[in-house]
Amino acid sequence: MSQKFHYRATYFWDMSFTIVPTGGQYWSWLAALLLLVPTAAKAQNICQVGKHGSHGALAKGGGTALWPLDILHQRITLDLTLGNVIAGHCAITAVPRTDGLDHFPLDLLALTVDSVTDDLGQMVFSQVGELLDITLDPPLGTQDTVVLTVHYRGDPAQDPSGFGGFYTAGSVIYNLGVAFQSIPHSYGRAWFPCADNFSERNSYEFLVKTAGGKKAWCNGELLGETQLGGDTLVRHWRINETIPAYLASVAASTYTVVRDTFPSIAGNDIPVALVARPADTTGMKNSFLHLPEAFAHFENWFGAYKWNKVGYVLTPAGAMEHSTSIHYPDFIAEGDLTYEATMAHELAHQWFGDLVTCERPEEMYINEGFAEYLSFLFLESVYGRTRYMQEIRTNHRAMVHKAHLLDQGWWALSEVPGEWTYGEHSYNKGADVLHSLRSYLGDDLFRQGLTSFLDVYAFQPVNSTQLRDHLTLATGVDMTDFFDDWIFQSGWSAFEIKSQSTVPNGPNWDVQLAIQQKMRGPANYYHNVPVTVTIIGQDPANVLRDTLVLGDALTTVTIPCPFEPDLVWLNDGDALSLAVTGQTDTITAPGTWISTYANFEIVSTSVPEPCVVRMEQYWVAPDQDMVDEPWRWIISPDRYWRISAQQLPPGCTGRLTFDGRDTPTGNLDPLLMGDTLAFTYNEDSLVVLYRVAGDASWREVSSTVQSTGSHTDGFGRITIDSLQVGEYTLAWRKSAVGVHEDNAGTAQWAIVPNPAQDHVVVRWLGAGEATGTMQVLDSAGRIVREEPLTGSSQRVDLSGIAAGPCTIRFAAEQGTYRVIGKLVIAR
Repeated sequence: MSQKFHYRATYFWDMSFTIVPTGGQYWSWLAALLLLVPTAAKAQNICQVGKHGSHGALAKGGGTALWPLDILHQRITLDLTLGNVIAGHCAITAVPRTDGLDHFPLDLLALTVDSVTDDLGQMVFSQVGELLDITLDPPLGTQDTVVLTVHYRGDPAQDPSGFGGFYTAGSVIYNLGVAFQSIPHSYGRAWFPCADNFSERNSYEFLVKTAGGKKAWCNGELLGETQLGGDTLVRHWRINETIPAYLASVAASTYTVVRDTFPSIAGNDIPVALVARPADTTGMKNSFLHLPEAFAHFENWFGAYKWNKVGYVLTPAGAMEHSTSIHYPDFIAEGDLTYEATMAHELAHQWFGDLVTCERPEEMYINEGFAEYLSFLFLESVYGRTRYMQEIRTNHRAMVHKAHLLDQGWWALSEVPGEWTYGEHSYNKGADVLHSLRSYLGDDLFRQGLTSFLDVYAFQPVNSTQLRDHLTLATGVDMTDFFDDWIFQSGWSAFEIKSQSTVPNGPNWDVQLAIQQKMRGPANYYHNVPVTVTIIGQDPANVLRDTLVLGDALTTVTIPCPFEPDLVWLNDGDALSLAVTGQTDTITAPGTWISTYANFEIVSTSVPEPCVVRMEQYWVAPDQDMVDEPWRWIISPDRYWRISAQQLPPGCTGRLTFDGRDTPTGNLDPLLMGDTLAFTYNEDSLVVLYRVAGDASWREVSSTVQSTGSHTDGFGRITIDSLQVGEYTLAWRKSAVGVHEDNAGTAQWAIVPNPAQDHVVVRWLGAGEATGTMQVLDSAGRIVREEPLTGSSQRVDLSGIAAGPCTIRFAAEQGTYRVIGKLVIAR
């Protein structure tokens, strides 16, 4: 048969079960009904597995290749009355995407296929591992429609992580559509045959048989309920909107429902169903007290709700954003509002994750980062801007500190590896970056651009490039730099005032700033970054705020100011999520003033008058080459602090915690606290270095170390005995035993090219030959490459070494080193 018959398929999908035989006749009636549906000439083929790449490439979500067939509709008939096993059949309607297809691949995990049928009878198939391969004979083309039914049974799988799969034990039977550990993470295949990835979408029907007082809840609309005798019944659900297989859902228990409606900005009322066992409904209603505000706020930001209902179903585990039927953990819906941000997160998925879905798991931030950020917007709506900024700052502090530690690498949001699909980068760094996107665009364009994006790409898979290009088109703001800097590369940027001066200009003053950009992780310089600058006069009531466009290594600007400036700082409202965390406060009385964001404390015993102070923690390496007596110190490559104030209270001290431990709360100083260059680390050698401004040299200041436990465990506190305005960092004294640096004769060496990219050649220009070891040291003083030197030259491979300044030194014998020059790696 060569002609499509979509009108017939539509009729099949729309059939209601409100008038059906009852009792034991039901299942035989249903089987007979399925045979009435027309089909293309015997099972037809989408593309044979080997024709357009392996089945794995198509099914495993590793790319954007389309499934060989466009699945239009799946009708799942499921028996949940068999204990810990399930039995069912899935009728599939699909259209080949190319001509001459003779195989139909599907994903199915841990369930046994008994047969595959169409209207002509049995079809040939094979089942190996997770691949169900159905032979289509004769082959079909793009004008044909395939209708077939897979009959299957078994004990369905659960993901080893504990999240994902189909759960049949206990009083609730339910699925969770993603697996944290299994690859691909989409997990529709745990309970029905499907194209199990994030990009293929189709509509669904569910006919679910239950007993013992259980009732099934699924996606979409309940079309009917049929009693089969005794306590056995079948419920028929349908969702017309297309969804990926992982968003299909079923939950069955002794459920009851609390109903409501929400008025939509589209002019209609959206039904609401809160589904729980009778004893849990009161707690659920109380925990969902602010669900109406979440719904209204998300519509206001991102457009009208496009699904047929809002639904939550309490299950023993979750939360999982199945479209219109969210599975939500019963243990966090017990009557208080502790987890209401999770409630909002799951609702947010009905816009980001369900309405549009990331095309590839590597871009899971489109699902999870957006949903997490929308939960922050929900808190802003209910509790105000202060609460929103508290969430933003707390989340950002955690991300810039250790997203790369928890996810074991620095990842671009657009390329997160499979093992970290549901890690810190996708969820929390994604949300962090979206806060910056809102600041780049402003609220109006942020709303306009994303609402337009959702309208254009509704019910489709999407990627970062589409998002970038559409935001550019819809807002009129070129988003190339933003996506290149924040989405398509890893790491972070920080901006510091390197130097400043004030020059009178008639009745005004010109503030001249040199602003340096520093990088955390393997990031390249950001470009065209709109950073706010705040200028405060000698009278704190005089405040000027402006926006500077910064980028590259150094930016110089002149800002006219109508009053004589006293204090200048950047990004004090945290509009952008940079590699700097801190806060501005006013010290009004003696005591201890703690900044969690800056990891810094100021202790004052006398406060003659209120003092405005800004404490900032820079999560980047301090300047390594601006040090008095550099041979004395191993300087922190991790972080430093900037303390700004008009005048600190007299006699105040500063306190900071050092922590190099590999623990969930540690890793503040992971690179500083360890043996380096044959020097043995000991906390007795820790010191604090200080400089008055970014263009000055570091020098040691008086401080007291208080170790906790061992003197080598990398944990304790340092008190700065007399705190001054300026910058501070940690260092430790080198032990001089057995080490001698000889810088004489460096003119007898050549380093070419310099700057270098992938390699450098070091040549000995003196008499005879040099024999020893050539070493490359990074800006923290660590040996990052070591090569034996024989003859008069040595080529040193620089791949894998971070860009930036390095030192080349020569060791003729153990413990004797000659620094022969500086090298800049530029990429």
